[in-house]
Amino acid sequence: MYNTIFLFDTSIATENLGDFIIMDAVKKQLRSVFKDDFFVNTATHDTLGKSAKEWYHSAEYSFVGGTNLLTDRFIGRNRSQWKYGFRDMQVSNSIGVGLGWQSYKNYDRLMERPLKWAQKKIYRSALSHTYMHSVRDSYTKRRLSQLGIDSINTACVTMWNLTPDFLSTIPERKSDTVVTTITNYCKSPEHLHVYRELLSILLDSYEHVKLWIQAGEDYEVFQSLALPNAERIELVSPNLPALDRVLDGDVDYIGTRLHAGIRALQHQNRTMIIELDNRAHEIARDTNLPTLSFKKIDQVIDFIEHPQTMDIQIPLDNIAQWKAQFK
Repeated sequence: MYNTIFLFDTSIATENLGDFIIMDAVKKQLRSVFKDDFFVNTATHDTLGKSAKEWYHSAEYSFVGGTNLLTDRFIGRNRSQWKYGFRDMQVSNSIGVGLGWQSYKNYDRLMERPLKWAQKKIYRSALSHTYMHSVRDSYTKRRLSQLGIDSINTACVTMWNLTPDFLSTIPERKSDTVVTTITNYCKSPEHLHVYRELLSILLDSYEHVKLWIQAGEDYEVFQSLALPNAERIELVSPNLPALDRVLDGDVDYIGTRLHAGIRALQHQNRTMIIELDNRAHEIARDTNLPTLSFKKIDQVIDFIEHPQTMDIQIPLDNIAQWKAQFK
C-alpha cells in the first residue's frame, strides 16, 4: 500500500533560488523516511485551489517545508510568504520541516509580545498538534511554544547531512578560487559599501572570483557598485545547476546568501557567510555555522588567510527524534 504525502513547497511560484536549495533538502530528507510513498506538492506562495485541497484530504501526512514562513503579523493570503488564511482552515495539521520565523528584530521585546489573535487562530489550525514540528532555531521554537505547539530544534534542514565525518573532509586552507554572492533586497548605502569592500578584498586575495546571481536584481546591484576591476569577476548564471557546477571544484565560499553558503558546505567547501539579516545569526547561535556580521567585513581577511575548521554542531539526536515519529 502506497501512502500519499502532501507537501507545501516553498520553491513553487517564486524566483528565490534559496527556496530551491531548501526544498531540495526537504524532499531528500522526507524521501529518506517515506521511501516508497507518493508525494503531491502545492505552493506556499500561492493560494490553495480545489485540487490541492482534495489531495490534502487523501494524504496520510501533510508537511510544510522550511524557510522563514512564520510571522508575528497577520497578512493572510495577500502578501504573506505562506498564503494561508481563514478560508484554508480545512487544510490543517501540517507538520513543519525546518520552519523559521520571518523577523527577529528587537528579539527580547518580540519574545514578550503575544501574537495577535488572527495569527494564533491561523497557526493553531495550520500546524499539527499531534506531531512535533522541526524548526531551524531556538527563536522559532520559543515562538511556537507560546502557541502551545510542540517543536524540536533540528537546525535548518539543509544542514542535516553536515555530520562530523562529512565536515572533516572540508579543506582548512584557502583555495585559489572563491564563489561569492550579494543580496538584491539589501541595498542601502551601508550595504552597497559592504559589497564593494567584500568584492575588493576577494579580488585582492583570490586568483579567481565568481559571483553567483541568485536573483535577477543581484546583477543590477553589482553593476551599480562600479568596481574598477569588475571585469575580473566571472558571473555565474542564476540557476542551481550552475551554482552546483562551480561548487564541485576546489573553491571557497564567502558571500551574503545564507543558503548558497550552506550549499557550498554540502559540496565540501570552506565557507564564510556574511550576516545581513537575522537568519544566519540565529542559526549560527545554535550551530556554530561560520558567519560574520556585515559590520565587521574587514575581518573576513582573517578567515581567508588562516586555516579554518568547519566546526558546525548539528543536533543529530533531535533530527533522529523528529524522524522517528513517522516510523
